[in-house]
Amino acid sequence: MTETQSRDKGAALMLVALGIFLLMGMAAFGTDLAWFYLNASRVQRAADAAALGGVVWLPGDETEAFDTADAIAIQNGYDDSNPETTVVPERVTGELNQLQVTVTDTVQTFFLKVFGIQTQTISRIAIAEYIPPLKLGSPTNQFGNDPSCYGADPDCAGNFWANLHATRTDTVMGDAYGSYCAVGTGSNDGCAQNPNWRDTGYLYGISPDGASSVTLQTIDMAFHNETGGVANTDWHRTGDHNNFCAPAASCPGQSVTINVYYPDPTPLDVSDNSLYCSQDYSPLPQVDPDDDPPFDYANNWAAVGKGWQTVCGGAINTSSSPEGIWVVQLVPNSGGGRTTILASGNQANSGLNRYSIRTDVGNLFALGDFSIYNNAFGSTTSFYVAEVPDFYKGKTFVIELYDAGESADTGTLQPIDPSGSVFNDGECRIYSKNAAEASYGAPDTVISAGNSCEESVNPGEYNGRWLKFEMDLPVSYTCTDCWWRMNYAYPSDMNDTTTWRAYMIGNPIHLVP
Repeated sequence: MTETQSRDKGAALMLVALGIFLLMGMAAFGTDLAWFYLNASRVQRAADAAALGGVVWLPGDETEAFDTADAIAIQNGYDDSNPETTVVPERVTGELNQLQVTVTDTVQTFFLKVFGIQTQTISRIAIAEYIPPLKLGSPTNQFGNDPSCYGADPDCAGNFWANLHATRTDTVMGDAYGSYCAVGTGSNDGCAQNPNWRDTGYLYGISPDGASSVTLQTIDMAFHNETGGVANTDWHRTGDHNNFCAPAASCPGQSVTINVYYPDPTPLDVSDNSLYCSQDYSPLPQVDPDDDPPFDYANNWAAVGKGWQTVCGGAINTSSSPEGIWVVQLVPNSGGGRTTILASGNQANSGLNRYSIRTDVGNLFALGDFSIYNNAFGSTTSFYVAEVPDFYKGKTFVIELYDAGESADTGTLQPIDPSGSVFNDGECRIYSKNAAEASYGAPDTVISAGNSCEESVNPGEYNGRWLKFEMDLPVSYTCTDCWWRMNYAYPSDMNDTTTWRAYMIGNPIHLVP
């Protein structure tokens, strides 16, 4: 072997050794890189889960939102008490219903220790948005009339009674959910079932607005019948009416139960809520129309159901969740299923029950949907529909009305936006549904931005039918007082029972890209 060959052999060994070192470094780097990627995925999933779980408590309860996010992060293996881990939930500036969660974790390396890299910090951010159920029907602490001032002005207390039809009534009467019998099938033993019928009644929400106690009251919660010899046709003071009884004086009407539930993240579903209290209301004789003023506590009339009555015997202790939504459920207390409801001669489940409900503090509103009886005099009447804060800008707002606009004259229904004008800032699509069980098809009318969103209604046109307004809110949508109203513009008086619902289109809980 020559000297040159020997030198070449030594150089080759050095190159091979260097190559092996580089290959081992690359393998080490690849191993650690895969380890980092795995942990980054775990951190991101934990941040996503924490943000989605916590955001449902916004905008009302920031403390619960943060605590829930922390708890979910711990369940996913990231405990903020660990010095190597941090979990930071925080609100997104300018977005009341968005929650940002940042999860940071420090992981040990494997082969990179050879290069002096002992640990690697991994941080991921998730932002979740919650579209909460809209507050419906009332911007105040009262839903429905207060007839105590009826003698001075029949319109003094608002334009409507809240409504709950008994189960043994026909849906065509205007209650889309409380009536068991389908449109036009009457109230008899053989009536077809209303496909939208439910035995869970209607829901209301109470926002205590920080108060540690709230007093909940109702007026005319008990159905006032004609058993005492006074006809129940006084729609301004009680609104109740026997509709399918003959003779009416022999029909007691339905009983009603009020359940009050603690708050939870899903106020539209009370099946998993904890019950705070419950109270039953049995039927009572109708108020004497000669009583003046009506519903006066001074004469102890509250004892027989003529005044505002406190639910569950006293104030509700809301100190455990002063910023949450406490749910109030009003449900017809019929029991026994279809057999009992339609049993021959069973008139306990008949009649149209109208009432009002209020709190002493905070805000009370309908949740999901509500049924009302318009008892106002006057040709043009406005009703509050929903509060739509400006964080919904760019989304689609929907109002649906069942059995709306019945009158002897043609009139116009107009969604009024927070500016006080008929909505015209975005495209409006109007749909009609021919039957309660049928789905909507293509829109009947498409109204472009810049034109008024309104529907002309002929007498009886929507009797037993749904009408839907679908409105695209512009990205510039803004408001201070964010309540929308529905305007009934008619040349004559309108007295009618309708069912309303309002909501935003889209997944209510989702991650923001």
